[in-house]
Amino acid sequence: MRRYDSFYANGAFVRSEGTSAMPVVDPSTGRTIGEVVPCTQENVDQAVRSACAGSEAWSQSTLEERSEALTRLHAELLKRTDEAVSLLAREMGCPVWLGQLMQVPMALKGLQFARDGIPQVTWIEQIGNGRVERVPAGVVAAITPWNFPLHQIVAKVAPAIAAGCSIVLKPSEVSPGAAQVFMEAVQCSGLPPGVVNMVWGGPDVGDRLVRHPDVRHVSFTGSTAVGRQIMAAAAEDLKPVTLELGGKSAAVLLGDADLETALTAVVRLSMANSGQACVSQSRLIAPRGLLEQIEGRLGAALESWPLGDPLDASTRLGPVASRSQHERVLAMVARAREQGARLVAEAGKVPEKFSQGYYVPPVVFSGVRPDMEIAREEVFGPVLSVMAYDSEDEAVALTNATRYGLSGAVWSADPARAAAFARRMKTGQVVINGAAQNLATPFGGWGWSGFGRENGRFGIEDLLQYRSLHGA
Repeated sequence: MRRYDSFYANGAFVRSEGTSAMPVVDPSTGRTIGEVVPCTQENVDQAVRSACAGSEAWSQSTLEERSEALTRLHAELLKRTDEAVSLLAREMGCPVWLGQLMQVPMALKGLQFARDGIPQVTWIEQIGNGRVERVPAGVVAAITPWNFPLHQIVAKVAPAIAAGCSIVLKPSEVSPGAAQVFMEAVQCSGLPPGVVNMVWGGPDVGDRLVRHPDVRHVSFTGSTAVGRQIMAAAAEDLKPVTLELGGKSAAVLLGDADLETALTAVVRLSMANSGQACVSQSRLIAPRGLLEQIEGRLGAALESWPLGDPLDASTRLGPVASRSQHERVLAMVARAREQGARLVAEAGKVPEKFSQGYYVPPVVFSGVRPDMEIAREEVFGPVLSVMAYDSEDEAVALTNATRYGLSGAVWSADPARAAAFARRMKTGQVVINGAAQNLATPFGGWGWSGFGRENGRFGIEDLLQYRSLHGA
């Protein structure tokens, strides 16, 4: 049994002093395979004190020193790829192919783009008699989720290092292995003590961290409901927040789209990681005249997503990450049927030896209306909802009929037509015709998907303050 019993402060691992260990469960079997020992309030305070000292020193670092630190951290994390992939599979059910193709590479790219973003920031400019400087915000509190744990840790830690800030990380207790691997890479990277710190714990530890008087910026990725609570807590001390919250992303097929290419991509982006991605394309907005053809193709496409052991290279779809998530997704699927959604495809049977695991066979619903729960609420499971339209204006209305606005996609044989439609979508990013992911561009949401931006220079700028020196 793996035991996570040490937080990280002052450049060293220190034993956590909490008394109620939190179980780490293998979602493919439902068995406990480890435990996390949470931090006490004093442990959190110790980590923040460490970050305060680290902030004083690191805020005076040169841009070259920050760039070199990110390069060393990248090298150390790269060495730990296999270990990270294995832990992601066992602790959160992420199949090894996805860990190797996306989970770890996204984190490595995040470090690269943060380093590359340093010289892209306008650190100093002269305006008349005023010298305008961009300076580190100070101590950052970062609370990260379980679904893309390594990537989300990097999305917060890398820009903090680049900005000259220090940071206290509270990773998810559901998938702690990724955070442990990352902090071991931090320790071996030669970063000065106090620049990067980590604490273990649940909501109480997160709340203590957010409310700590020495924390000057809060960055959170997770549900919209918890994001509201964090924003309210941070507001008591007027702390700025970066919130990357839920999503209900739509993939729109225009009438001239290449269906084979588009539907293969949509299925992949709705099912990968068992649908547990904030950018998951969980709604497919399709022309009514092509609906029958589309439904048939989707059923065939699901056949290439077999359920199985996440550590098996042939497994495309693992379990969802926890018992509570399993129960929630199955309940939403049942309610979708009750509300009149039509099940057009369901693929995969849970292998007998994994009958106690948290597996959800992938499903596709059609006839989904905007008022249905499955069209409005984030499922966070391998569920795709098809919604039909008769005109392009109706397609726009369906696409924007959500309070979320994190991501989306549009497909057309005419790139100009696709781009014109994309500009009518109320969301933070749009992928046109399956374009490659670009982690150097700003990532963040509109509406219930939050605000603030991560990635590249935009993530760095999110953690900077302006200072004007008149007469300098």
